[in-house]
Parts: sequence; structure tokens; C-alpha cells
Amino acid sequence: MKEKVIDPSEILIDSEGTIRDKPEIANPWIRFLGRLFDYAWFFLALYAIKSLLIHKPMKYEGLIPLEYVLWIPVEAFFLWALGTTPGKWWFRTEIRQGRLTRLDYVTALRRAFRVWTRGIGLGIPFVNALCMLVAYHRLKALKITSWDRDDHIQVTHLPISRFRLGLGAFIAIGGVLAYYLLSSNSKIG
Repeated sequence: MKEKVIDPSEILIDSEGTIRDKPEIANPWIRFLGRLFDYAWFFLALYAIKSLLIHKPMKYEGLIPLEYVLWIPVEAFFLWALGTTPGKWWFRTEIRQGRLTRLDYVTALRRAFRVWTRGIGLGIPFVNALCMLVAYHRLKALKITSWDRDDHIQVTHLPISRFRLGLGAFIAIGGVLAYYLLSSNSKIG
């Protein structure tokens, strides 16, 4: 009989410290919608702040969108302080590191930076599509992303109702589209 070698990052431990026999199946679409949900509210909050503080039209013309960079420490703070982000909470996605239910700030910051570089390709058009495609296929095949594997982080998905999934997807996609439409119309951002 051939033995299966299990990487330590594949071992999931529940709140009582018991090792689960079967890791839950990775769901890249739920993870993607959770990230879009986070970007939607954060980008709209940035737009509101910029609209209140900057009265003359400005155009940010950089290759790397600033919004994604600003999200890195915010995401790390949420993961450290609350153990989740609004999108992960809404889509019932849990992040753990061994028996810890919350990541320490340095690990959370490192993870957020790796998601930005490896997962969304710095937000650079076309590069981000390629990075997301590679991450999607790796997650489907290996059941873990490279940024979670590096720090032995386990991501699990709890059952979610269709209503919550549909409403969350609408908020995520609608919020991000609204931000880009508002930003392009007002030439702020």
C-alpha cells in the first residue's frame, strides 16, 4: 500500500485541537468573492475620503494601482485584530495558523503582501489576470495557495447560504464596478 505524504500546511486543527481527517475542499471562487468584497468597501471608503479631502480633480496615472497597496496593512490589521476581514467573514472563510485563530501582525502583513504580489500581480492589468489564473489552478490542484503554504496557514470554508452568497457577490462586484465608474467620471483616483 502506498502511503500519502501530508505537508504540515495540509493539516487542519479544529478549535479543540483535534486534527481533522479530511481538509475541506478549497473554493477559489469564494476566496475571490471575499477579496472583491473587501476591495469594494475599502475602495469606496477611499473614494469618499479623497472626495472630501481633495477638491480639485486629480488623476493617478501610475502603473501599479495605489488602492491595492493601501489595502495591505489594513488587511493585515483585520487578520491580526479580528482574525478575519469583512469579506472573509461574510463568505464564512476562516484563516488559522496551527492552533491560532488569529495571525500575528507580521505574518498577516507578509501574507497580504504575498497575495498582492503573487495573487493579484500588483494590480497591473494583464499581469493580474495571469497571476490570478495561475493561483486558481494551483489552488484547485494543490488545495492551497503559495502564500498560505509559505506560513502554514489553513483556510477553511464553512457552509454558506445561497442568499448570502448571491448578496455578497452582488455587493462585491457592484462595489468594485461603482468605484471604478466613480473614479473615472470624477477623475479623482
